[in-house]
Amino acid sequence: MSAGAPGGDGAALLADDIVAGRGRAWLVEGVPGAGATRLAGRIADLLDGRGFDVVRTSAMPELSGIPLAALLPLVSRDPGGDVDEQPAHRLQRVTTRLAGTAKTTVLLIDGAAWLDEVSAAAVHQLVRSYGVRVLLTARIGQPLPAALRRLGDEGLLERLGVPAPTEDEAVALIERVVGRRVAAPSLVALLDRAGTHPLFLALLAEQSLRSGLARPTPLGVDLGRPAPPNRLRELVADWADLVADAHREPLALLSVATDLPRDVLPEESVAALTEAGLAIGTPDRVRIVTPLVGEAITERMPIDRRRARAARAAELLAGHDDAESRVTRVVLTLDDETPPPTAELAWAARTCTAMGHHALAVSLGSRALQLAAEREEPVPVDAVILRGESLWLLGRHDDADVAMQSAVEVADDDASLALAASRAGSYWSLRRQDPPRAYRVTGDALERLDDREAKAFLSTSMTKWRIMLGDLPSDPLAGGRLGADSAGAAVASLDPMLSTALAACLAGDTATARAAIATGRPYAQAALAVIRHAEELFDYAEAFADCADGDLATARDSFRAHAGHRVSEAIGIWTLGVAWTSFMQGDADGALVHAREATHELAWRDLLAFEGLAIGTRATIAAWLGRPDEAQECLARLTPGMRALVITDLEAAQAESWLAFRAGEPSPAAAVERAVEAAEGRHHDWWLALSALSAIRMGQPSAVCAVLRRLPARHTGATVRLILAYGDALEQGDPSALVAAAQGLETAGFLAAAYDAARQTLALGAHPDAASAARLARVIVTRVGAVLSPAPAARSGIADLLTAREWAVASVAATRARNREIAESLGLSHRTVENHLAAVYRKLGVSGRDELREVVAAAATA
Repeated sequence: MSAGAPGGDGAALLADDIVAGRGRAWLVEGVPGAGATRLAGRIADLLDGRGFDVVRTSAMPELSGIPLAALLPLVSRDPGGDVDEQPAHRLQRVTTRLAGTAKTTVLLIDGAAWLDEVSAAAVHQLVRSYGVRVLLTARIGQPLPAALRRLGDEGLLERLGVPAPTEDEAVALIERVVGRRVAAPSLVALLDRAGTHPLFLALLAEQSLRSGLARPTPLGVDLGRPAPPNRLRELVADWADLVADAHREPLALLSVATDLPRDVLPEESVAALTEAGLAIGTPDRVRIVTPLVGEAITERMPIDRRRARAARAAELLAGHDDAESRVTRVVLTLDDETPPPTAELAWAARTCTAMGHHALAVSLGSRALQLAAEREEPVPVDAVILRGESLWLLGRHDDADVAMQSAVEVADDDASLALAASRAGSYWSLRRQDPPRAYRVTGDALERLDDREAKAFLSTSMTKWRIMLGDLPSDPLAGGRLGADSAGAAVASLDPMLSTALAACLAGDTATARAAIATGRPYAQAALAVIRHAEELFDYAEAFADCADGDLATARDSFRAHAGHRVSEAIGIWTLGVAWTSFMQGDADGALVHAREATHELAWRDLLAFEGLAIGTRATIAAWLGRPDEAQECLARLTPGMRALVITDLEAAQAESWLAFRAGEPSPAAAVERAVEAAEGRHHDWWLALSALSAIRMGQPSAVCAVLRRLPARHTGATVRLILAYGDALEQGDPSALVAAAQGLETAGFLAAAYDAARQTLALGAHPDAASAARLARVIVTRVGAVLSPAPAARSGIADLLTAREWAVASVAATRARNREIAESLGLSHRTVENHLAAVYRKLGVSGRDELREVVAAAATA
C-alpha cells in the first residue's frame, strides 16, 4: 500500500489486508499533530468490530529507559506467576500463547520511536518469529529503534503516510471547533497560515475563542489572527529539534523567507527538511510546510538573528528574477533601513493581488504609498488600483471606495488612467450597484485619454459591465494594449473575447460564445495580473453555453465540480449555477439549499455582480415551493441597483409571479410579462426565454411568446427554440405539439417544465388528437414525477393520504385512462389497479374519474 493510502476508505482497506493475512507490520507516520495516532486507532476500531483481539499500548520518552515498560498491557495478560516475577518471564509465557492466536491478534503501539531497546526487540520477535501483526505510529523524521529498523530491512515493515485533509475537511473541522459557521475570509486566512493541518487549525480556532478575538459578522464568525498557543509552539519546537545540526541554518532561512529557490540551499538540507515534513520541494523551489510553522520557528529567534537571517535570505534571492523570488525579496526588505524602491513595492502588490494574496497586497500597496509620500515621488497608481481591488475582496468596502476614487484622481498617464477607470467602472457598476457613477467615471476618463490603445482598452473593459446593464455597444470590440510587456499583449487579445463570450451566452448565441472561449483561453494565464479570473470565467461561460444548447445535465455537473471548495473566491457564482440548474431539473428542495448558500457566499466575493441574481433565484425557488415569507424577504433585499441588471430583474419578476400563482391571482404572470417586455432588445435573450418559461408553465404563454417570436434569429442554442415551441403549442392548444415539447424539455434536462408540459397536455382532453398525445403524456408525468423533489404529491397536501403507488395510479386515472391502460403504463396487474383505485376513491372522498381529475390537477399545481 502506498504512502498516504489509509485516509478515508484507506483505513478500511488496511483493515481488510490485516484480516486477509496480507503483511506483518505497518508504521503509520505523520508530522506532529497530523493524526497518525487517530488513524491507527480507527484501524484498530475496525479490527475490533471484526472480531480481532487488539492490544493497545503507548511508548513514551519518559519510559524509554525502562525495559519492557511499553509492553506492560501485553504482559498484564498473564495474571499468573509470582508478584515479584520478572516481566520478561511473564512476556515469554504471553508470547507462547500468542503464537496460537497470531492470526486474530494485533498489537497497536503508539509512539514506536520511544520504545526501549528490549521492547523493540520483543516486537521484532513477535512479528518475525510468531507472525503477530503489529501496527505502529511515529512522527516523520523520528529515528526508530534498531530492532524495528531491521523489520524494515527484512521487508516485514510497511510505511504508511497520514494523508493531509482536504480543504473542505479542514473547513468542517474548524467549524466543529467553533460550533458555528465561520466567515469565508477567516477560513481563507487560517488555511493560508496553517494549511490543512488538523491539530494546528483546531488549536488556532480554540485560541481565538479563548482570547476573545472571535466576533460575529454577517458572513459568520470572524476568528481574527490568533497568536500560536503554547501547545502549538511546543509541537513545532519538538518537530524542528528532529533536524540535524547541519540543517538548522537552512531551516531558519526557509522559516524567515517562507519560500526560496531550491538552488540557494544545500541539496542535502532540502532532502532532510523534506523528509522531516518541514519543507515541500519542487524541482525549482522549496517552501516551509506552512507559514505557521515558519512563524513559530522564527519567534524563537532573537530579534537580531531574525533580521540577520532575513537579510541573508534576501541576499540569496538577489540573482533570481522570477515573480515568487522578487515578491519574497521585497517582503524581506520591507523593514530595512533602505526599503525597496517604490516601483518594486507597487509591482509586488500587483503580483500578490493576481496570486490571490490580498492581505499581503494591501500591506505592500499601503507601504508603497507611504514611501512615495516620504520620498516625494509620484503616486504609484497601480498600487492604489490593486490595493482597492484587494480591499474589496477582503470585505473592506468603505476603504475600497476611497482607494478606487483615489486611483482615478491620481492617474498621471493614459495607461494608468485607463486601468484605473476600468477597475473603478466595474467596481461602481457591479459591486456597489451604482451604474450612473460608473458611466460618469469612465466617460470622464475617455474624454481625458489621448492614447488610442488606452482608449480601446477602456472601451472594451467597460463592455463587460455594460452588458450586464443591457447596454451592449454597437461598435466592434477591438481591445487595447496597456504597456509593452507580454501581459499587455495578452489583455489586448483576451479582453474582447471575455466580453464577446459573456454577451453571446446571455443572448443564447452559443456558437459565437464557444468560438470566443476557444480563442481567449490561451491568453488567460499571461493576462493574470490584469484580469485575474479569466480562466474560470471562460469555464463559467462554457457551462452557460451547455445550458443554452439544451444540455442541462452537463452544465449542472460542471457547476457542481467547481462549487466543491468552500474557500474558492468564485464559489458563489458556481453554487448559484448549481441552484438554478437544480431548480430547472426539478430538484427544488436541493436548489433552495444551494440558493441560500450562494446568497451567503456572494455577500463575500461576487465576481460577476450575481449577488442580486442569487437573491432573486432564492426568492423564485421559495415562492414556487410555497414559502411566501422567505420569498418576500429576499425580494425586499434587492436594491434598485441590483434590479438595474437585466438578469436580476428577470429573476425577481419570476419570484413575484410564482407568489401570485400560489396565491391564486387571476393574472399571475403579469410580473414576468412586464420584465420580459422590458428586457426585449437588451441582449439577454436566453435569460429572457428562461423567464418566459415560468409564465408558460403557469399556463400564460401569449404575451411572452409574442416577445419570443420577435427575438433576432441569432440563437444557435436549442433552449430558446425549445421554450418557444412549448409556448406556441400551449397557446394553440395542440396536444401533439405540446407533448413533443415535453419530450424535448425532458431530453434537455428541464424536467420541471417537462412535467408541467405533459400535465398541460392531459388537460386538453377535448382535442381530436388528445388520445394519442395523452398516452405519451401519461408516461412523462409518471416517469418525471417520480424524480421531482418535492414530488407532486408532496406539494399537494394529500401525501399523507396516499401511498406512492396509489398516487401514481391516481395521476394516470385522472387523465381518464382505462384501467388496462393504467396497468400497462405502470407495469401492474389489472386487479392491482382496481384495488388501488378503490383505495384512492375512499381516501380522497371522490366518486369517479371526473372528481379525481379535479383533485389531482389541484394537487399537481399546488
